[in-house]
Amino acid sequence: MSEVSTIFSQIQEQYLTLLVFASIIPTMYAIVFSGREKDERGQKITSTAYQFTYFFCLAGILILFVANRTVDLTFEDFRTGLITILLLANFFLGATIFRLNMKY
Repeated sequence: MSEVSTIFSQIQEQYLTLLVFASIIPTMYAIVFSGREKDERGQKITSTAYQFTYFFCLAGILILFVANRTVDLTFEDFRTGLITILLLANFFLGATIFRLNMKY
């Protein structure tokens, strides 16, 4: 049982690295899709995905600032939260473009 808790503690320490690797594939898909699809459908998909991602990013930053006011985060915790929001936004952008591409 202690091996499982050791694995979870290692994952907790390295979650930003795991998040970077998890967001690489959707981000690469978004880059390839944006460069390849120049027609009206591609522009609609890209603009819709960027709108959703922009809202997600702003809401996450707002929540981070509110949490900073209530809990008084350290600089490292605030920086980690900001990096997490940006990585999740990249993941969300790629996933949204993929989903909308399959839908339309």
